[in-house]
Amino acid sequence: MSKNEKLTPKTFMKRISKKKSCENKIFSDENYLKYLSIENLYDKDNEYYYNLKLLINSTSSSEISDALFSLTNNNGVLEGLKSINDLKAYGGVVTVETSSDDWGTSTLAIDEAEEGEVIFIKTQDVDHSEGSNFKKMKGSAVWGELASLAAKSKKIAGTFVGGYVRDIDNLIDLNYPVFALDTCPNAGSALGQGTINKSIHLADHNINPGDFIFGDKSGVVLVPNALFGIVMKKVIDIKRNERNIREGIGKGINLSEIVGLK
Repeated sequence: MSKNEKLTPKTFMKRISKKKSCENKIFSDENYLKYLSIENLYDKDNEYYYNLKLLINSTSSSEISDALFSLTNNNGVLEGLKSINDLKAYGGVVTVETSSDDWGTSTLAIDEAEEGEVIFIKTQDVDHSEGSNFKKMKGSAVWGELASLAAKSKKIAGTFVGGYVRDIDNLIDLNYPVFALDTCPNAGSALGQGTINKSIHLADHNINPGDFIFGDKSGVVLVPNALFGIVMKKVIDIKRNERNIREGIGKGINLSEIVGLK
């Protein structure tokens, strides 16, 4: 596809459907999985950039979670994280781990992040143990309006906070995606004592720099970098199957019949 060609999600699915006859050949091709790589999200001169962006822009966290679960028996959901301003965000992750009293490390992460990447901040004052569902919280906000303004100016794709954020009234109108466990009005200090781009453990998830994180109104899903290609390939299969289900429903067929319950 050329840079100037406009391809909508609907025509993208039509393009896929036309390839049904050679589906197995396409999906076993190494070049196809190369197209479905995180690195191709950041290079606008790459021949695969526009199709990959189109695919992900027309995808939901539900589809990605279903795809990951079908392949690994792990749904990848980062429980408790929710959209603060109803925006979608995705990208390779820059990881941060710090105290909720230290918002300075969050600002240093903005300097490290590149265009199209996302920032994930784990605050140590939240109970991140397995099964906790992040419910035991205390401390201060590590992200707010000014950090969002700075990140937006660098074209960072969004911020995900395993802790508190603030300035919600302003974030709603800022058009910069923010996800968090909860909100609070207070902040700590610019200490800069945390770590950046180190592997972090969050509940039963290991989040590594460069992993793929996707968030929308339904929730947030983590996909390990090594699985990104096959997960997105599976997303395409899911999209095709769901399109066929919608067509069946439109023809008056019961959903229970379509999915094989009857």
